[in-house]
Amino acid sequence: MNSGLTRYPEGSVRELFSISFPLMISSFASLMMIFTDRLFLARYSLDALNASVNAGTLAWALIGGVAMIAAMSEVFVAQYNGAGFKERLGVPVWQMIWFSLFTYAIFLPLALGAPYVFAGDPNVELEATYFRWLLLFGPSYAMMAAFGGFLIGQGKTKILILLSIIANLLNTGLDWLFIFGFPPYIPEMGIKGAAIATSLGSVFQTVMLAMIFFRQKNRNAFGTNQWKLNLSEFRKCLRVGFPQGVFYGLEIFGWAVFYWMMTSMSKTHITISSICQSLIILFSFFFDGLSKSVSTVAGNFIGSKRISLVYHTLRSALFMQLIFSLSIAVLFFASPKGLVNLLFFDTLTADSGLDPVMMESLRLCMAFAFIYIFFEGIRWIFSGLLSAAGDTLFLLIAGSSTVWIALLLPVYVIVVRNVLSVEYAWAMAFIYSLIACLVYGLRLKQGAWKKIDLVSKK
Repeated sequence: MNSGLTRYPEGSVRELFSISFPLMISSFASLMMIFTDRLFLARYSLDALNASVNAGTLAWALIGGVAMIAAMSEVFVAQYNGAGFKERLGVPVWQMIWFSLFTYAIFLPLALGAPYVFAGDPNVELEATYFRWLLLFGPSYAMMAAFGGFLIGQGKTKILILLSIIANLLNTGLDWLFIFGFPPYIPEMGIKGAAIATSLGSVFQTVMLAMIFFRQKNRNAFGTNQWKLNLSEFRKCLRVGFPQGVFYGLEIFGWAVFYWMMTSMSKTHITISSICQSLIILFSFFFDGLSKSVSTVAGNFIGSKRISLVYHTLRSALFMQLIFSLSIAVLFFASPKGLVNLLFFDTLTADSGLDPVMMESLRLCMAFAFIYIFFEGIRWIFSGLLSAAGDTLFLLIAGSSTVWIALLLPVYVIVVRNVLSVEYAWAMAFIYSLIACLVYGLRLKQGAWKKIDLVSKK
């Protein structure tokens, strides 16, 4: 027996992998846009790299927060699909399209006020420029998430691979052209060029997904022509999506504060933290794609009232996370310097970058970053299942509180005030990920998410 999402047994590793693999590739390509920015900016200047970490983390807190709200379209599409309400699939997507357009009222003022956001920072001009240009394109990321939810909620994820790869290639070429310039035709734009290149990759994916969404067969079968603002449906989407978006934004903002604290301590602290964050971004494609596939598969099972298969899906996801972690362990522990050299083309290990003492600190911080990735992957699996059920208020409360209580407070009190080395900060980062993972696991075990109803028309 299968769910109709794939030809494989329901909730199995094969079913989950067949849906998650395209999402992983899509996520990898999208994250590579950010990582590619870092690679080019590392070669451009170390100050530009560090500025992109500080400003970029804050910008992604805002962009990612609204995109997370818009992505809730996939939860409703999944549950409507599982419940057999095919003709309603386009309705929640349209509500999130409207929401994406409304976010211009947030992004535009913040983009214009970028210099005030980073006033007092040593790289204020670079940070303000990167932040401003990312936010000017902010609504396109939300709209991309809304359109993508139409396909992801149905388990139709393969097309996302092609779109993401093309967008990534586009971003790579534009990064090179815009950052370094191509005289006399294209001026050197530095960090501004990196932000524009990444954003244009997002715009490309948004346009392509919109073309798929508006196909005649989708308009006829799934109601993708139901474009009117439906206040009842809009409120329902926001009721589920808003806590998730705020949680995501607050969590990433918390990390922005973490990197600001590292910047305030020394160039060693922020440089090593920049490298560790870049590695986390690079490898988070796996649990990002896995979390979305868990949300899709579990959402269909919840919509069809087959809770036992949700737990089967959970076990399959945990097995996949374990295998992935074992696979990348060798990269973090066998030759950390080789991994950094490979990814950053020796730029950061040259005389102007990491000295032997910093390299030794980096080795230990990379080990902590690996442990962080392991527990973070499990937490994202739990989050995907809770999101599928609509238990996003818990995610808001638990997610936003743990990052401030279990990460930022200890880092400030213990590391910053006592001027300790960067290794202590990253040790606390992995402890935080363990605590957050346990909190989410207890919520799943409690089972309150089973009582939430998203399918009814109320």
